[in-house]
Amino acid sequence: MDRGRARMVAGLANHRRIEIIRLLIRTPSLCVNEVAAVCDIDQSTAVEHVKRLHEAGLVLKKSKGRQVLLSPTARAKAFVETIDAIWKISK
Repeated sequence: MDRGRARMVAGLANHRRIEIIRLLIRTPSLCVNEVAAVCDIDQSTAVEHVKRLHEAGLVLKKSKGRQVLLSPTARAKAFVETIDAIWKISK
């Protein structure tokens, strides 16, 4: 149980991955190429970040033809809301 929680926290333990989750919350159903373009990062970097987010249970992948569309999980949305709330009270 705690390993799963640690994996989830590790999934967002990078500013780029938080940026990607926020992007997917605003604009679900993007492919990795679109994520890379919006975040201004290499496609290979985006692929690695998305892989970690998926392994952490924070991103869902759905195949649509030759594309894989990405969406945040409900857990990812709640996690971002929680870290935002914590950030506000820690100042």
